[in-house]
Amino acid sequence: MTKCQRLKLILKNNYACILIVLTAGGLLLSQTITNHPIVGADSVFHYNRFYETYSQLRKNNFSWFQSIYSFNQSGRIVNAVYGPLFAYLNGLLLFVVHSWAQYQLLASLIIYLIAGYGMYRLVRRFELSQLIAALTASVYLTIGWVSRWQTGNNATALGAMLAPYLLQVLFWIVTDSQHPIHWKSLALLMSITIEVHLLSAILFMLLLVPAWLYGLKIAVAKRQVLVQTGKAVGVTLILTANTLGPLIFLSLTNHLVMPADFDVIKNTLRLDPFSNTRTSITIFFLSILLCQLLFAAVTWRKNRLNLVVTVTGFIFLWGSSHFFPWTRLVKIFPSISRYLQFPVRLTILTYPLLMLGMAFSFGLIMNQRGPKLACRFGGTVLVLLWLICLGQAGRVINHRAQVGFMPRVLESKTTSVGKDNSAKDRQEVLQATRASDYRQFLKELQKRIPDYLASKRANTSAMVAAESYANSVVDRVSNVQIRAVSGGRLKLTWSTTKKGTKQLPVVTYRYSKLIVNGHQVNHFTRSLIGSPTVKQQKGRNVAYLVYVPPTWLNGLIAVSLLAWLLWAGEILRDWIRPRCKIGKRPQ
Repeated sequence: MTKCQRLKLILKNNYACILIVLTAGGLLLSQTITNHPIVGADSVFHYNRFYETYSQLRKNNFSWFQSIYSFNQSGRIVNAVYGPLFAYLNGLLLFVVHSWAQYQLLASLIIYLIAGYGMYRLVRRFELSQLIAALTASVYLTIGWVSRWQTGNNATALGAMLAPYLLQVLFWIVTDSQHPIHWKSLALLMSITIEVHLLSAILFMLLLVPAWLYGLKIAVAKRQVLVQTGKAVGVTLILTANTLGPLIFLSLTNHLVMPADFDVIKNTLRLDPFSNTRTSITIFFLSILLCQLLFAAVTWRKNRLNLVVTVTGFIFLWGSSHFFPWTRLVKIFPSISRYLQFPVRLTILTYPLLMLGMAFSFGLIMNQRGPKLACRFGGTVLVLLWLICLGQAGRVINHRAQVGFMPRVLESKTTSVGKDNSAKDRQEVLQATRASDYRQFLKELQKRIPDYLASKRANTSAMVAAESYANSVVDRVSNVQIRAVSGGRLKLTWSTTKKGTKQLPVVTYRYSKLIVNGHQVNHFTRSLIGSPTVKQQKGRNVAYLVYVPPTWLNGLIAVSLLAWLLWAGEILRDWIRPRCKIGKRPQ
């Protein structure tokens, strides 16, 4: 066999993988060539989280609750209630790269590959061709939220990454009357989703609950469905206890500051000439989706599932748009503007459904038993769709890379770029993303986001809390030196020429333990967000801050982490067992 023949064989056997990798590479191309990072609205928040775990791993000094290396070393609790395991995985990733710019490229590539593979396996589950599955998966990477980790570090992108895997579990439930609940897959999916982005897990329930009810109705053994569901729920609760336990406990023992309210109408899906990003859809792509709806309706007798999937996708598309009565709904349920914030988040359910429906339609058009002309026409249209969507997505990413910042970063009232947000400051921030010292970027760009701070009173406005956090911690000029010491503690030192009081640039929660000059301080004045004011002595002063949760909560976290190790072993065994059987020679 010649080299040319070998190459053709490799391409023939692996073109699906190659196509998905090419798409991911195309989306990353402009940043790879220019080495220009994109600083998004949530970049500094998540980068603080990941730098915290990276530093803990590097210095072998662990603190599950309070931040001791990041967030201005303020002692605030973030990772414990916001996906700690995901934060530690990203902390490990920082050992592989040498700058935030490199991290952004590598993390984005991983997310693209996971999302692409999930969409590919979803389509292949219905025995559609590799070409249709690969092109459908490639188009999926270019629309909606998937690319938002690259351009904005928005955690909803992680939900979009996992959504195709959700649909795989759902179709087992609604199509397999004998064994509808694959409880191990369901538990693993929901556990991972809760660990990376709790809101995405809640949105997944919008599809999961109706599917489960239908699956229970058609199931032959209903009792078995209930038992398997109970197993999935139980395992999920154990695996996610490491983050849900602290979140519930902190919520019950403190007045946690919740996310800021957003104008939901301004964050609905709108038409755009050139962009299929999280808040917009092009007229071209919407026209394709409308053709898909029409085709699914006309051919419903040949594939009823196609019509169900497409109509469901359009319901969520309507829900994510400004045509849905969000204004009226927010008046009835004001908390929507705080917890959902962006109706466009519903597109993490919309697009995988509609892309699957599109794959069904192209499967009918390109049926090998049909006319060759129809097959070629369908393949050509699908390839053109991929190229157009890739070109549009690449254009948007290239523009963002040239600017270096997403618009919301420069417009945000809670974000400061350098000293005065000048062009020079912006350039220094971008240079810091390419520096080998991860701390440099976190010093240059400050974000006063108050999420999960402990307020003195209930229902504190996020903007009021953000201002207090800025005054007490971020912007406070202080001679207090802070460093992390063994046992996950913060050590604060300062000197003064007179006795009096001193406000420390850290935050406290109930169960925070503060020791000043060798004495534990139980009663002290707190600012709105828990920054303590303590008595100081003349000369050198030393304080230690540590969060000491109840023993049972530490035990719960330990059990959850041990459960992940056991569960990983179980998954590995399930993966190896059938392959060992295949590998055995007949006697």
